[in-house]
Amino acid sequence: MNRQLLQYARIELTTALMDLSGGTKGQLEAFSEHPPADKNHYPRQHIHKVQLEGNKQVRSERAPTYALETRSRIRPAPPMKEFEFASCAWRRAVNTLPVYQSSWIRYCYGFDLKFEHQKNICEAIWMAYQKNLPPGLLTKTKKRLISLVWLAVQDVAAKNKNESYKEYAGSALATLMTVSRSTWCEVYSQHWQGLKEAVSELDNDSLIRVLKSKETLIFEEVIE
Repeated sequence: MNRQLLQYARIELTTALMDLSGGTKGQLEAFSEHPPADKNHYPRQHIHKVQLEGNKQVRSERAPTYALETRSRIRPAPPMKEFEFASCAWRRAVNTLPVYQSSWIRYCYGFDLKFEHQKNICEAIWMAYQKNLPPGLLTKTKKRLISLVWLAVQDVAAKNKNESYKEYAGSALATLMTVSRSTWCEVYSQHWQGLKEAVSELDNDSLIRVLKSKETLIFEEVIE
């Protein structure tokens, strides 16, 4: 599948999985802009007193107000906007993916940072890559490779979001792993590239599966 189609899927998924939970104004913000309170409703109302423990009383700073109805339209607003409805097919396609692919799509293109997604991605990458490890690899080396999995995931995800992203330099990675630069080049550099290739493969497979699933869902809707 060509790169243009994969890039198209990335753009559409970023829009479809966008978090719009804060798209509407909160009640306090709406009240501050258009206060629905009529303060002259109780013109002769005395200052309100609140009884506390020990026969103490305090005066409230604000008098009772009469709140008008906040609903401005006879019919309720639609549950979702037009562009949200138009991208439903993409979200439904993501829901049909295996767990690890769905977690990757939601993390990379939906900016969902749930720990469960991160765990699913790392487990899938390590399960796929450890088959290529040479026999007799030291346990210490293997543990350090495991610590590179999540870093490789972040590196590929950042590159997919921003083409101008600069990848980690070998010296910086050697410092993070507390090894010398020569040791990094001789032992870990090849594994680092292999882990990133495994993440890129997961990205391509997930996008291809999303595209095929979306086409299937649309075809089924047309038949119905």
